[in-house]
This record gives sequence, structure tokens and C-alpha cells, in this order.
Amino acid sequence: MFKELLLNAQDIGGVFKTSPVADDHLFAVQDRLEKMGLQLPDEYSDFLFTTDGLFWAGLEFFGANPSSDKKGGYSITGLGEQNMLYQALNKGTDKVFIGRTDEENFVYNPVKDVYEIVDEFSGELVKEFAHFEEMFDYLIKEQMEIIQNYVGFNEDTLVDETEEDF
Repeated sequence: MFKELLLNAQDIGGVFKTSPVADDHLFAVQDRLEKMGLQLPDEYSDFLFTTDGLFWAGLEFFGANPSSDKKGGYSITGLGEQNMLYQALNKGTDKVFIGRTDEENFVYNPVKDVYEIVDEFSGELVKEFAHFEEMFDYLIKEQMEIIQNYVGFNEDTLVDETEEDF
């Protein structure tokens, strides 16, 4: 599912993704999060094995490693750094901060074992999902709809096949 959605987003353009995370980098960020009392969920680790973070159409999913594309002006923030800041701003939270837009944060809530979209300013729950893939699907499709409505993008141009580079 990730691969197909990433291909569709990439077909529209403006996708900044990286190579899949290396095992040692994933272990390092997991260790860093554990020292903060956090546990990176397996479903998000699976996503990182597809691409070590993603930036597209205002959506950012953090990678194990921060990375940037100076030519394209894109950057992906590191999970460790963002969770240190998130912990400082939300004292005592056990939620793992995995991504964001300008107005919403994407977190994993281990107490409820769900993925949540949370309003960045009020902290109120916007929507929750049982699985990361469900949240990812929802967010990518929501952004595609916005692009289609505002830019006149034609959904018929989306790719239906998968490629090996994802």
C-alpha cells in the first residue's frame, strides 16, 4: 500500500523521499527514543524500511536520519530530534511524534495503541486510526483531493503499477 500511494504522490510531483533506512540507523533511533521512555511502533519502522522519511504537499513524516535536498528545497526532520522537542513542549507525554503538517501533528499513542492526528495548536484529537497505513492512506488521499480541487489535477494520470525502486 505504501508503495502504490508513494508512486501516485510522486506522479503528481514534489515528493522528497529517501532510501530505505539502514538497520543500524533504525536501531540507533530506537535506542534514542527508548532513552526518552518512548517505543517506536513496528508499523512505522516498516514504513522507514520503504523510505526513511517523506515530504510531500505539506505532509512530513520523520525519518530515522534527518536529510535534505538543497536543490529542491526539501528537508525531512529526524525522529530523535523532533521527539526531544515534542517531549519538552508536552511534558510527560508518552506519544511518539512521527510527522506533521503546518496545522496538525501525527503521533502514535501507545496507551490506546492507535495513530492520531492532533491539532498542533490546541492539542485536541482530530482523528485516530488503528494502523499507521490507514492514517498514511487517509492523509495522502486527503492531500491528493486538495491538489485535485485547487490545481485541477486529473486522477486518471495516477500510476496503477508499482515500481521496484520503492
